[in-house]
Amino acid sequence: RNLWYNVRMSSHFTLIAVASLALCGCMGPAPRTPENWTVEFWRAGGGGGEKAAARAGAVRIAQVSVRQPYDGVRLAVMRPDGSLAFDPFNAFAAAPSQMLRGAVQDAVDASGAFERALAANTSAACPLTLETTVARIALDCRKDGRRDASIELSMLLLKGREPVASARAEGKAATGDGDYSAAFSKALAKAVQSALDGMDLAKALPAARAE
Repeated sequence: RNLWYNVRMSSHFTLIAVASLALCGCMGPAPRTPENWTVEFWRAGGGGGEKAAARAGAVRIAQVSVRQPYDGVRLAVMRPDGSLAFDPFNAFAAAPSQMLRGAVQDAVDASGAFERALAANTSAACPLTLETTVARIALDCRKDGRRDASIELSMLLLKGREPVASARAEGKAATGDGDYSAAFSKALAKAVQSALDGMDLAKALPAARAE
């Protein structure tokens, strides 16, 4: 009787193991390693071209701040119902604030709004400072089945400690080709240019030229 019981139990566990393997197969392959993406300077047309005449003097680019919950490396996804999720298969190569700093400086420098865009740690005398706050950096899937890279930001221009101009803007770019680095770089360039176009730099221009 004990022998029959042991054989029966052994067969029972074997069936459970086989069923578990089959279930795992139905659930798909093991999770893949997340892909890492960057955000860099992007110029429309991909070429050089002459810089437009500056509307103000040199400006110092302060460090870029990114609001929660978008300050982590995993890509945020805005679902059609408006809720927010985080993509397990796609991530930024570094914290967004670290990557955006250099890209914002390059985009401001190429915009034609200022004569030069200086790094935050430069020792050069510069009366103007540009602060950037990113309110959202995410994949926007809220409509039409699209998956767009979206960046919403605000910029504040100061002379010393006095605010002289500000603007808020959003940039979007399609991710149809699967290149999230290019899409977020384009979205950032559009947002930065739109914010700078929306500023009244005439208020800063006379003071900047006089320095």
